[in-house]
Amino acid sequence: MVTAAAFFFAVSSQGSAAFFGLTAPRRPRGSNITLRKRLHVNTLIAEPGTVEIDWSSLFSLSSTNFSMPSAVRYTPQGRYIFWGRTEYSLSFDSVDNVKSGTGRMTQFSQSLTVAATSVLHDGEKLDFAVQPLATFFLRDESGARIGAVAIARYDTGRHSMGVTASWTAGTHPSATNPAGTFDAGVGYGRRLAASGLLGKFTPHMNAIWEKSTGQLRMLSVYEGVEFQSTERLAFDLSGQHLGVRGATPDHQVALGITLNLGKAHQ
Repeated sequence: MVTAAAFFFAVSSQGSAAFFGLTAPRRPRGSNITLRKRLHVNTLIAEPGTVEIDWSSLFSLSSTNFSMPSAVRYTPQGRYIFWGRTEYSLSFDSVDNVKSGTGRMTQFSQSLTVAATSVLHDGEKLDFAVQPLATFFLRDESGARIGAVAIARYDTGRHSMGVTASWTAGTHPSATNPAGTFDAGVGYGRRLAASGLLGKFTPHMNAIWEKSTGQLRMLSVYEGVEFQSTERLAFDLSGQHLGVRGATPDHQVALGITLNLGKAHQ
């Protein structure tokens, strides 16, 4: 099992064309928040035999839009790559509240994302995983987005750093669902102390570069701090700045909770 802590990757906004003044892929925030948490807050995958829940409140200071990205993850107990070293997950927005022409509108998630994260290398310091994923649209778009993510993380002492690279393709491309999207990211986190109260805090910084078919390149940056309250409960407060280059910036605040429910049978 992978035991190092991590938090990374961008929170892409659904319907980000409204935020940036350009078209961009609509990817579920739950899956992206979970992905970036793998680099310097959460473990790379949930502990085998346990269920883990991610829940966040995300507020845009630029648009006043509000959402609650959520994800449920489960890693079966076992000795095999697909049953013991692979985490299966479902992510979505449990609440999505946005401005509309007549006021505000609250809806369930626009899409659902299913993913399987397999740990291919679990080293003393270096870990590597791959994550095939598929996003299925429930409204506003047709078809799905299919792709994969590669995740690498290196831990040494109180430092944790990682990189990701992903590619997704739309089965029915549109202005807000590009034919192809590539992004690459880096992240770094450092626990304030080896033990004690300060040892529960991990400040972190992240950046992601994204390019979609027929669109401008876009850079987003993130910063925050995670508090590991107990072995199974963690809180994270982050500032998020989407499109600081290549688009009109959208500044957001996210408060997240990660809860591991433990093993059903001890």
